[in-house]
Amino acid sequence: MRQLLEHRRRLRDEIVALPRVGQREVLGAIEEARRYRLSGTQAARTPPEMSRAELIRRLKWRIDAAGLEESAAGVRALDRAKRAHAVTLQRLSHRGTGRR
Repeated sequence: MRQLLEHRRRLRDEIVALPRVGQREVLGAIEEARRYRLSGTQAARTPPEMSRAELIRRLKWRIDAAGLEESAAGVRALDRAKRAHAVTLQRLSHRGTGRR
């Protein structure tokens, strides 16, 4: 139970700082884990296009309803998205300096 609450807290706190692409990845991972838990199939589907506010609202709703497996999948996706975002920022910062 403690791990579930920690995952939920971390997801709620950190998703707002992610770019929209990362938020969509987290939502997709949570929904995929939920589908797998409910039906036993793991078909990847991309969440529909929505505004940033709608995306945050849907993420928070999913996070609050997520079980341990869904929240763990969300945290893994969050970590991947944060790493990808950090690499992108690093590349952008090196563009102006001429370093690679």
